[in-house]
Amino acid sequence: MSERTDSTIRSTSTVDDTTICDAVPTIKSRDDTEGCGCLECRNIETTTTHRTVLDALVWSVRLFRSYPSIVAFAGVIIFANRLLETDSIDVLPMPAVGVVEAVTAFAFIVSIRAYVGTIVAGELTGTPVTIREGLHRSIARTPALVGVVLLVVFSVMTIPFVLSLPLFVLVGVVPGTPVEWVSFPVAAAVGGSVFAVPFLFLLFKFWFAPEACVIGQYGPIESLWVSWRITTSYRGKFLLVVVIVIGSAVSLYLPTVLPEFGTGLAPVSPVLDAISSSVGELLSILWASAYAHTYVQGVVS
Repeated sequence: MSERTDSTIRSTSTVDDTTICDAVPTIKSRDDTEGCGCLECRNIETTTTHRTVLDALVWSVRLFRSYPSIVAFAGVIIFANRLLETDSIDVLPMPAVGVVEAVTAFAFIVSIRAYVGTIVAGELTGTPVTIREGLHRSIARTPALVGVVLLVVFSVMTIPFVLSLPLFVLVGVVPGTPVEWVSFPVAAAVGGSVFAVPFLFLLFKFWFAPEACVIGQYGPIESLWVSWRITTSYRGKFLLVVVIVIGSAVSLYLPTVLPEFGTGLAPVSPVLDAISSSVGELLSILWASAYAHTYVQGVVS
């Protein structure tokens, strides 16, 4: 389970872009697979389908040790993010700063997750993916990934707003508003819940859409539907992922503030804050591998 040496990488003079793209395994739902969709025909071990979330995380750590390119690519983007947080970026004009920030954010959130997904797909099917093949698949799927991200953002923002709109209208037009019936904190909590519950539900249902788009090569709308089906079957497992991610985020944030008696919490040195942010971003790459693993489990089951 290690990256192929240069002697095993195909020569660019004999392999065109189509062949490179086809070299990366495509893992679709069993119903969408041509021919037999059993584990043996897909070259996927039974152990893969039985791993828990924690097992997938341990497996991902070993994967990163075998594929240092993942950590290297993530490290470059993390370093760029730290530079953007310093005053050195102020030498650039404001439009350029915005473009650089958008590019690094997209590269970290989408491109790295796509690259990790291709590596995971290759390892789980016994077809190790080279750096060139992984990057080619990630870049080739970028337009579809942009469509997935736009659809997810539109859905998780628009649908909860539409569902909560009647409550906001009621508060504004009915004499003796609910805020007057109960205390403001209670009314705010109810209004926030009306929006937050469908927002979190949709975010949960569409969480594996990027993996479906890259690993399964589904279109944007199909990716949302595949993710919806996976999360229907993996409620307990994914809720465990959410709990662990929240716990990890809290544990990384707390060390960046120190109690200061009489004035609440005081921020610590910028160095510790930068280290904490970098570690958190590296851990998010580890979770990207676990998400890809869970996607494969879901579609082959």
